[in-house]
This record gives sequence, C-alpha cells and structure tokens, in this order.
Amino acid sequence: MTDEESLADSIPVDLRALARRDARVSGRSALAAMPRLAAALHEAPGARQAQWTLHGSLRALPGGGSQPMAELTVRAVLPLQCQRCLRTVEEPIDERALFRLVDVEPELSDEELEAEDEALCADAPVVLRELVEDQLILALPLVPMHAACEPPAAPEPADASPDASPFAVLQRLRSTKR
Repeated sequence: MTDEESLADSIPVDLRALARRDARVSGRSALAAMPRLAAALHEAPGARQAQWTLHGSLRALPGGGSQPMAELTVRAVLPLQCQRCLRTVEEPIDERALFRLVDVEPELSDEELEAEDEALCADAPVVLRELVEDQLILALPLVPMHAACEPPAAPEPADASPDASPFAVLQRLRSTKR
C-alpha cells in the first residue's frame, strides 16, 4: 500500500509508522524558515523553497524480520557566495539520503561509516523541516564557485583623465607646498 500525501513541514512525523505503512509524503519548505541554512546563504532566501519527498518502507533482513527505512529526496537552488569572484552563485541541490531507522544511535565504526545508509534515531517523531534543513546543510559544496567567473569591473577613479599620470596628484601636492 502506498499513500501519497502532502504534509506541512512543521508537523512531527513518526518515521517508523511511515515505514510500516509504506507511505510517501512530499511537500515544500521555505528556506527562510531554516535559520541554520539561511546563515550559510549569500543573500536572503526570500520566497525560495526546497522541494522534498520522504518515503518510508520496510527492508527484509536476511535472517527474517524487517528493518524500517526512510528515503529522503531534497531539491533546491541555493544562493551561495562564489569563492572566486565573491558574487552570488546559484547552486542546484538534488540530494537523496537513505536512513536506517534505529532506537539508539550506533557507535561510529568503520562498518557504520562505509554503510550505504545512515542510522537515524527514530525514537521520537521528527519535524520534517529540520530533517530537510540538515540534508541541505550536508549537501552544501565546500567551495562554491561559478564554472567561469567574469572579472569584476574596475572602479573608475574620480578625477581620471585618459592621459593622466599616476604621479600627477603627487606632483600637484608637491607644487602647492612651495
């Protein structure tokens, strides 16, 4: 059975119940409502939104039984600061995260670090906006840059004439002191 629902992103969701129902929820979250992400943006997010889908399911285990899972897909375009030219670069984010729902957060072992999914403690309902914000923060590029930057325009000096020498101002100051 699959449910296709649209939920408000501020409603806490029981991820285990979502997995047991094999349900899918989707929605949009305002970037302005994500303070930790907004702090990393180069300009105010305005009306920008992130589109997300969360699908809960049960994965069969080899020895019998099942493991509750949640798959989160997030899409957004983030205005970041290009580290080359310092202007705004529109960074498209299209992330997919697979979570293994657990009761207790496991220790970080080599096996856990190399797993294709991430352990997510699901002992309490999760606010979807916070989960989406976490995923967007994790997806931020280390060094945002344009593919090719235009060089910044050089400012025009106030009293620039085409044949003026860079030392003309010094010459005028020197002649006024005599």
